[in-house]
Parts: sequence; C-alpha cells; structure tokens
Amino acid sequence: MADPQIQRDELQATLRARTEVGSELEPHLIDSFLDRIERSIDTRADARIEARLRAHGALRPPQHERGNGPAASTVVLALGSFGCGIGATGAASALGDVTGFLVAVTAWLSIAAINVAYALRR
Repeated sequence: MADPQIQRDELQATLRARTEVGSELEPHLIDSFLDRIERSIDTRADARIEARLRAHGALRPPQHERGNGPAASTVVLALGSFGCGIGATGAASALGDVTGFLVAVTAWLSIAAINVAYALRR
C-alpha cells in the first residue's frame, strides 16, 4: 500500500508545480496526479478484495511449481488407458483378421487422442 505521507508530498509538489507551469499545462498536471491517486486506490481495493476472497475460501492460493513426479490423475489415466486398450485388442481379435485389426487400431487411436487431449488441457 502507498504511504499517505508520500501522497501528501506528491500533492504538495503538484501544487507547487501548478503555480509554475501556467494555465495551459495545469489540467495535464492535475490529471496526472489524479491518475496516480486512482491507481493507488485501485491497488488498495484489489488487495482488500483479494484478502476477503481468500478468507472466505473463494480464491485459491497461488499454486506452487509442480513436483518432479507425475500427478496421481495422470497415472490413473495411463493405467486405465492400457487396461482399456488391452481389453479392446482382446475383444477385437475375436472378430477376425482385418476387421479385428481395424477395431484394435481404432481403439488405440481413440485412447491416444484422449490422452493427448488430457495432457494439453493440463
């Protein structure tokens, strides 16, 4: 948060400069000072809102960097994918040569697409 003393000093400096710059630059000087005050108020308001949201659990704390290992959901998806792929391949082998092969390839491509979409979403 901005120090109120700094804002007083800025105001005094702006008032001194106002007498020196003349009437044609005075509006720009005042607008510049008011913009700085507005940004300071916005920063304070944002900090208060964020603190309240955190207090009520509506705002998650910043996430830390990921660890070195894969997340549990990634491991479950990978193992489930292998299980489904092996099951689909086994079922497809009962269909015959070409048809079974095409069903197995389609199943594995679908599983791969799901895994790629999941990885890109993260």
